[in-house]
Amino acid sequence: MRTSTASPLVAASLAVLAVCACGSEDPVDPGGAEGGGVPAGPVCSEPTPVPCEDEVFQQMNLQDTVAAGEIVNEQDGAGIRSLVDATAGGPFATEPDAYVYARFTDAGLEKVEISDEASLQSMDWDIAFRRYILRINSGHSGPSCVTAARLPGDPDYDGLTELPADPTLYSDEYFTPSCKLIPDGSGLEAPATALSRYWTYPGCVKMTGFVYVLRLADGRRLKLTVTHFYNEQTQVICQEDGMVPMEDTGAANLQLRWAFLP
Repeated sequence: MRTSTASPLVAASLAVLAVCACGSEDPVDPGGAEGGGVPAGPVCSEPTPVPCEDEVFQQMNLQDTVAAGEIVNEQDGAGIRSLVDATAGGPFATEPDAYVYARFTDAGLEKVEISDEASLQSMDWDIAFRRYILRINSGHSGPSCVTAARLPGDPDYDGLTELPADPTLYSDEYFTPSCKLIPDGSGLEAPATALSRYWTYPGCVKMTGFVYVLRLADGRRLKLTVTHFYNEQTQVICQEDGMVPMEDTGAANLQLRWAFLP
């Protein structure tokens, strides 16, 4: 069994972010899928070995237990608002809980009861959460082919009703070819995943409001935006003042809005 020990990062590696802002230097061909709500045919059906698997397990401080965090879904117009307990034992836990794994379904975001170790061989999950880190099942995060693209400019999430033309989709690639972790530049030793730009730092975890398009392994597409890292009141304070109070902030109780695209 692997041991879960974090590897310290050298400060100079922060510069790598400029090369890897979207989670991968090499775009994945989005192919010819016809939309999100109805599968357009599988993009992949067999697992692919995770590059740098041992380094991923150790440097990402992955666990061999299943996280206790739960997911609650609420109707959000034509889509879903999902509330995810990604607290992972608290911000200063030296041995945090595993990521909370989930799949996108017609009924909502459904938790998948697997450990981090199992996730590296499983195609059963689409997205994973721990504190401020979001992973998608591809590249260094898992053996599937879930990909994502941040839409340029300042798109209106509610106004996005169809797939934008030919988005360049990226897998989760945040290790170099020599298996060194590529950080996101936040200073918190977080990896530069495909979704890492949904927040900014320092001071507090502030939402950028970016809108993403995801393509799942079965070919479906969806739109997604993360609206909260803290509770409602604290997130407002963070967005306006760039800091949060010392009392309980409800940190890592994520809220995200998402909907399949036709």
